[in-house]
Amino acid sequence: MSMSPEARLALLLLEELELRGGSARLRYLKVYRMIVYWLGYDYAKKIIDRLVSTNYIVISNDRAQLLRRFKVDKSQAKIYKEAKELVISIYSTMHRPPSR
Repeated sequence: MSMSPEARLALLLLEELELRGGSARLRYLKVYRMIVYWLGYDYAKKIIDRLVSTNYIVISNDRAQLLRRFKVDKSQAKIYKEAKELVISIYSTMHRPPSR
C-alpha cells in the first residue's frame, strides 16, 4: 500500500523532529520550511494540523514537541533529500499547464 504525498511529508517531518531530540521551533525544521516555500503555508498548516489532531505532536509558542518517540534509521541529509524530491514533485503536479 502506497502512502499519499501528504502522509510521506508528515512522516519526514516527524523523522526530522525525532533526530532533533523530539522538540524544535517550526521555523528551524528544514522539511517544514521546504513545504512552506514550495507548496505554501496553507499546505504546511494542513499537515501540521493533522499531526496535532492525531496526537503525534503538540505545538506551543511556535515549538513542535513529539508526543510519540520512535527510532529513525535515516540521516538528516537523506530525510532532506527525500523531502526535496517529494515537494518538487508535488509542486510540479500542482503547477502543470493544462493539457490540450
